[in-house]
Amino acid sequence: MRRTQALAFVCALAAFGGYAAKASSESVSSPSTPSVDWTIDMPACKRDMLGWQTFSPWNRLRQKGDTESTITRLTAQWRKDDAVDVTWVDIDGDGWCDVITSAHKEMFKNPHRMPVLLKFPRGIYLRTEHGFEPFKVGMDTSEYDGSSFTIYWDDVSKSAVIYKRIWQGNLVGGGGGDGGDEFHVRHMLRAMFAAQKANREREAFDYFTEVDPFFYTHQMPHEVAKRIWNEEAERAGVDEAFPYLN
Repeated sequence: MRRTQALAFVCALAAFGGYAAKASSESVSSPSTPSVDWTIDMPACKRDMLGWQTFSPWNRLRQKGDTESTITRLTAQWRKDDAVDVTWVDIDGDGWCDVITSAHKEMFKNPHRMPVLLKFPRGIYLRTEHGFEPFKVGMDTSEYDGSSFTIYWDDVSKSAVIYKRIWQGNLVGGGGGDGGDEFHVRHMLRAMFAAQKANREREAFDYFTEVDPFFYTHQMPHEVAKRIWNEEAERAGVDEAFPYLN
């Protein structure tokens, strides 16, 4: 699947994000929860290490006549500021790993049975037959500064779906309609309660932050949010009351 086949992902990301995922080993749906064909498990993919080592978002400047010293300087700054950490994930479903760069070391890329959560994403680069290319034409780097990603996998479209939270104003959302939102909230709460039980309070806070706007902005109906909270608290075996007024 190439750039044109990743259209659903593009649209979802433009609307504050989107991922696709489906619970692989257990159902996350209840009779009153819309189902989606999503999983928290990202498929294995091939890494083009040589292509990535030689890639720079500024390589295109050669076509405009910029000097090698200028390109080298910009590339070094990019690696220092925007590509401090990289996450390998097949976004478009072609079997090759694409790359998401981050401004800081990401702590939740390989969690124990938890969704992939990136707190500091800066750029997305697809691995194509022509090498790595910026996901958005004309956007070389830093386009996702001030946001966070949660990544799932869609078993139907065979592509990634990214929920994106924008820090300014706490805007959050993704693809999949109500079913996608409920899936996302459920899995963030599941991760939060698991971290709480393991006394990883900072981790619990980070997962909760991703879905807090669904609650206090009433982006999700209050009765739905409370039901999901209570179901996941009971599942985790914790006595944690829904922290918002009825």
